[in-house]
Amino acid sequence: MRGTPSGHNHGVIVFTRSRSAAPATVAVLAAAGATFAACGAEPATTPDPRPATAAVYRALSDAARLAAAAGCRDRAARGAERVAESQIADVDAMLLRRELDLAVADQRGSDRFDRACAATLPLVTPGLRVSFAGATGNSSVFSYTTRSDRPLTIRGTVEPVPAGGRVVARRDSGPEQRLTAAIDDRGRFAFRDIRLRKVADNTFRLTIEAPPNAPRLVLFSALCLDCIVSGSPPAPS
Repeated sequence: MRGTPSGHNHGVIVFTRSRSAAPATVAVLAAAGATFAACGAEPATTPDPRPATAAVYRALSDAARLAAAAGCRDRAARGAERVAESQIADVDAMLLRRELDLAVADQRGSDRFDRACAATLPLVTPGLRVSFAGATGNSSVFSYTTRSDRPLTIRGTVEPVPAGGRVVARRDSGPEQRLTAAIDDRGRFAFRDIRLRKVADNTFRLTIEAPPNAPRLVLFSALCLDCIVSGSPPAPS
């Protein structure tokens, strides 16, 4: 260690510690300590933005589920073409995450996350807008009150008017049923004389297939009023 001579004592040179060296020595030791601590610490881990299953997705934090939703959106956009790619890329990741939370809530833990996301993404994809005569709702979920003894007609309009296309309707629950209606040159489509089940909620998943647009999905629930009444518990006596 460097020092300065303090004088001579019988021919022996005595060195004393330089005061200016003390702060530098402390700084070096502190830096070395921090380096050794960092070497011994566990590396930070980032959750996989592509969870394998619904169970893995459900266990993630809010921020990690948001990253998973954004990753799903981006992969779908890269796999689409031109107009559809642009529409999918514009999906709000926060909105998609909320829909995914609902979609996977009742799924088995082993169900694939990518499959759930592919089925949910058309619910929030902007581009084509859908409206229904006599129904209430928002851009993706609509309801219509009726009776089970009346055949149901679903009349809708797609905007902007696509250059052709079709709407495919499937029952959300119960026996499998698949119906198809063409979109005309004014953007209109109709499903006529649908027989309702004797349950309170007859929900249909309507997929709008009108390339080059990305697919759109809306839910149309026919609320059966007489089913609600007949299914209500008796009033207390």
